[in-house]
Amino acid sequence: MTDTTETVKLSELSEETILSYVDANYTLTVSELRKQTKEDNSLINQKWYVAIEARWHPSAKEMIDVYVDQQYQDMYEDWDERAYDCLKQEHYDRLQAVLDEAFKSGHATEYWELNGPEVIIDKLD
Repeated sequence: MTDTTETVKLSELSEETILSYVDANYTLTVSELRKQTKEDNSLINQKWYVAIEARWHPSAKEMIDVYVDQQYQDMYEDWDERAYDCLKQEHYDRLQAVLDEAFKSGHATEYWELNGPEVIIDKLD
């Protein structure tokens, strides 16, 4: 969610601007919000934000780091150093290539962040 106090009026946004609110499991365009509020007036009471499209990117290095840290708890002293000694950049590169291929679609990687300004609902029609 945005930490700024920047605001924008609904009437100033294009009809295709994507909006959402904290804890919502969906987004609406400005046009859709206008239509929905006619059916459900309680939507006006939400604190709406301009939603910004984002994309998650897997990291082979971070995944390996987390895994080694978890396994180290059950292993002997300095085991993590030995494990990292076994890993070369080419291993990370190959793992990264597999992850990039597996997650190349937006199915699990695209999402919306509420990093845009807060929307002041001034006009609905």
